[in-house]
Amino acid sequence: MHSILSLLSLRFGGFGILTMVALIDAVRVGADWYWFLIILAFPGIGPIAYFVVVRSPLLGARNAGMMSPVAARRLQALRRLRELQVQLANWRGPGILAEAGEETLALGKPQEAEKLLREAKANGGAVEDVNFGLAQSLEMQGRWPEAVPLLQELVKVEPDSRLGEGPLHLARSLDEAGRSDEAEPVLRKLLERRTVIEAQVRLARTLLRKGEREEAGRLLSEVRNDATILPRYLKRQHRAWLRAAARLKTGTERLPRPRFG
Repeated sequence: MHSILSLLSLRFGGFGILTMVALIDAVRVGADWYWFLIILAFPGIGPIAYFVVVRSPLLGARNAGMMSPVAARRLQALRRLRELQVQLANWRGPGILAEAGEETLALGKPQEAEKLLREAKANGGAVEDVNFGLAQSLEMQGRWPEAVPLLQELVKVEPDSRLGEGPLHLARSLDEAGRSDEAEPVLRKLLERRTVIEAQVRLARTLLRKGEREEAGRLLSEVRNDATILPRYLKRQHRAWLRAAARLKTGTERLPRPRFG
């Protein structure tokens, strides 16, 4: 870290630390690619412009179109949480707790979200209202085995919950927990309903590990062919998984780190 700061100081002078802070924040919130160019190309005004336009609630509220989807979602979550905190001071009902937990997840605070969602579940929150958010809070902490039973319970109640997100997260948690054999039927059932790039790549890796190269090859070919007609924003959204599909050869390759929000 010290050497990075030294290099930035040499390159950008007194603006080096501000530039680094802006770059780290841009990565963390998933800012659009052009902000990285602006920050680096204009070391004085670039970081300031980034924080004013993307991160400032005052100006960002009026320029939502210039914000990344993640930054806009975080701003929305901050506002909603302020409202929910007033309600929670008077009544800690399961619905309010569950919503507060999901908004806290959007801010990248899984441990705080877990507490709220567990309280919602203890207070009688329904499976379909609580389990997905609670499982996601555990996934974000790398606690994949703990997320599995919550997602299994959810998918049992709603087989295609959240437009396929429920079964996708179940398959992901099983796979990341080292239970790929159990993840395989979940992935197959999901892909019968809808096309999900992550599911295709995960299933292809499982098949390669089992030596079923022909079916794995068909799945990866589908991903590559579909990528040629995807809109630009979807290519950007699924870039990591498209790259994973291109380099998957033996089934031993590491998959992209799951992103949330």
